[in-house]
Amino acid sequence: MPSVPEAVGKTQAIGNEDADRLSPQEAARRNALIQPGLLYLEHGNSKAAYESLQSVLTMYPDDLCLLRLTAGAAMGAGQDERAILLFQRALALYPHKPWPIRNAVIILEARLNRWADFDRDLAALRSAKKNGMDHGLDDSTGFVIDEFDAGMGKVQGVIYPLQLGRYHTLYRFLLPKGVPIVLPAQSSKSAAASERCVNPDFQPHMDIESGDVDQAAFAKEHPDQAAKGDRSYMLDAYSSGCVQGLVGFYSDGEPTYEKARADVIRVLTASAKH
Repeated sequence: MPSVPEAVGKTQAIGNEDADRLSPQEAARRNALIQPGLLYLEHGNSKAAYESLQSVLTMYPDDLCLLRLTAGAAMGAGQDERAILLFQRALALYPHKPWPIRNAVIILEARLNRWADFDRDLAALRSAKKNGMDHGLDDSTGFVIDEFDAGMGKVQGVIYPLQLGRYHTLYRFLLPKGVPIVLPAQSSKSAAASERCVNPDFQPHMDIESGDVDQAAFAKEHPDQAAKGDRSYMLDAYSSGCVQGLVGFYSDGEPTYEKARADVIRVLTASAKH
């Protein structure tokens, strides 16, 4: 699964086309100026990388490589508003390379709780994925659209635009390894089974998924939605590799990501108190 830095582009793979527009001497100068920022990024110092790359960007303001690198460093440094502006400038200058950049913008919109913008851009990205127009998105199955902390470490929100597996998983919330998910209605038998099923390599997660068995009832209650391809969904918790815990249903159709995220945070907050 790609991480947020990968969503803005691998530093080794971008920048050549920008350098090709310069004279050999100017390209060498530009590349030398970028190197300190790249080193800071490699060592995890986003603040220093942002400051270094921002100064170079003033010399090459239309450089796609620099725009993406500086925006990515700004994300890491917590300069989210600045990062969005830089990514939007990159989109305006290079509209033929939108999807990795728009993926990064979606992540930032979630951070900033700009849910109307998030929904619009995510819908466009999902449509591009379904129609084979998502050129530049590395992962063929799912990719990160959000990161947040629900009190037990970083949680990554992942979307599967084509839906994953037999339960048609749409969203997956990846928790840190070893984090238990305790559900209020979980039976003692299920809890004991989960404790026995210890797999240190298993990554606990919560899924928004859609079982085929529930769709006949959905089509009967919501025929117009079903005719358009909508489905009912449920939120399930997987704290181990052998126990599935049902949290609840979305019987009226697909929930927004904002709604799903809020429900996951509610469950994880309550779980952390046990």
